[in-house]
Amino acid sequence: MLDPYRMVFVNVITSLLVLAGTIIYRYVYPKKKINLFILLLIISILPVISVFRTGTYESGDFNIHVRRSMEFYQLLSEGNIMPTWAGNLNSTYGYPLFAFNYTLPYYFISFFHLIGFSFITSLKLFLASNFVLSGLFMYFFSKNFFKSDLSAFLASIFYLFTPYHLISLHFKITIGEILAYTLIPIVFYSISKFLTHKKNFYFLLSSITLGLLTLSHIFITVFTIPLIVLYSVLQLKSFLKGLFYASGIIILSLFISMYQWSAPLIYRPYLFTTFNFADPSKAFYFPNLIDLLYAPWRFGLLFQGSQGELSFLLGYAQLFVLLIVIILIFKNKLKKEYKPTAIFWIILFFLTVFLITPYSIFVWKFLPLVNQAGSQRLLIIAAFFTSLLAGYIGLTYKKNKLFIYGFLIFTIGSTILNWGHRRLIPEINDSVLKQDISQGTKWGDTHFYALPRWVDQKQQWFAKVPKYHLEILQGKAAIINIYRSSTKHIYQINAQTNIDLRENTLYFPGWIANSNGKNVNINPDKRGIINLSLQRGRQLLMLSYEDLPMFFITKKISLLSIALTISYFIYYLFKRGDDY
Repeated sequence: MLDPYRMVFVNVITSLLVLAGTIIYRYVYPKKKINLFILLLIISILPVISVFRTGTYESGDFNIHVRRSMEFYQLLSEGNIMPTWAGNLNSTYGYPLFAFNYTLPYYFISFFHLIGFSFITSLKLFLASNFVLSGLFMYFFSKNFFKSDLSAFLASIFYLFTPYHLISLHFKITIGEILAYTLIPIVFYSISKFLTHKKNFYFLLSSITLGLLTLSHIFITVFTIPLIVLYSVLQLKSFLKGLFYASGIIILSLFISMYQWSAPLIYRPYLFTTFNFADPSKAFYFPNLIDLLYAPWRFGLLFQGSQGELSFLLGYAQLFVLLIVIILIFKNKLKKEYKPTAIFWIILFFLTVFLITPYSIFVWKFLPLVNQAGSQRLLIIAAFFTSLLAGYIGLTYKKNKLFIYGFLIFTIGSTILNWGHRRLIPEINDSVLKQDISQGTKWGDTHFYALPRWVDQKQQWFAKVPKYHLEILQGKAAIINIYRSSTKHIYQINAQTNIDLRENTLYFPGWIANSNGKNVNINPDKRGIINLSLQRGRQLLMLSYEDLPMFFITKKISLLSIALTISYFIYYLFKRGDDY
């Protein structure tokens, strides 16, 4: 049996077993209520069973993130606790990837590897655990919001089985998005509890989780922050109070995540994107309404095409929920106290859909720091809204069990073809990917935002590893490599004449050179590679990378903010348990 069909077969059988087990439990214990939290946990495991098949994914960014995780772990091992420069990537020419790409997912993957798992398994554990946790955290927030187990269960199921959630998990393998799905519900749970009880514990938890969201995906945070303000105003029914409390949470979270969001601002004069701005109306794809409403494969039930094309689907069940809630509002069948929040989520949903589609291009032109990330990522936020709308279905139809069960089966079953990558390659393991780290640019392992401005516009990335790390351009000398790490290169040189050298590392502010303890000027050549000149004689040449002072300060501010916030948080957790 072909791997994709085997995967679907396993998914169908395990789903039927869960369904049969639930029915049998109800038959054997008719007077006992099903624990919906436990049932949610069991159901959330179904789409991640296929993740643990042997091998790596045939398409998507799985291998890219494994290679980056290897590089990130190496940097941590070298003592770079908050890494910037990825020296082994880009064919060993390196570039400042981790200053501009999200880093929090790589810390989690590195932790899994530290305790003994392979990098491939560590990434799979990251994917699976975040998918399950996203549903559980959505349950906590929804239960607090609706005060109903059934509504919380419905909202969580819809959150888990939103098409784009499964696309990110199995087809795109976008680890920042996967972590964002996990963090968004806990951010709003913490904020909701803080606005209700005004306890420092929840203020700290709100700031920490929002800061972590920024470290997992800045793009999502940019659009979550206005939502936090609006939600706070709605819950407190006061614009000034809502703005005040939300601002406090946001400001502290910005201190926690400062080193991540400040890098594009501090290094802006030195980035390729600053001088090669892409018009979003011409350079980037915006899903149209048809893309959002229907997937063109397998009668609309498969969300990825045979050539790796992706669907950006809102979700059939999700649209059905939207329609039902709108009808309930117009027919006055939704309880009066729930109408304002339901209308609030509906308005935000339509605003988000507008921002996803090409009709909003004129808006994106005013968002230069995020407009190249892709509007389809806002499907994450749209999923949050539609999932909450599903909770209102639980409040209204809680006595109509047949409708609820049928609705859940449709929501889950309509996505079953997408519970796993269609083909895994068992021959590829950590050793294979580790040998290929420096060759990653061949397979699309690039990050446009992190590209220095001095590179060749026509050949921005390097596809071939240089034969030597340090090359003589002019003159005669003998060169011995003494030491090389990602951020420090040391050579012993015996120059018989004055020499011009090329150190095969991309030039970027922060790289400095000294010979025999004296500073040496370095400059980028036409491809952005470090060039320097030395006089004749014996030289101990050292090149090292250090963050610009301002960026270094932001890292220290983030570390201090994280340390103080967590310390205070732990103090409340253990010393003042009655205070929260």
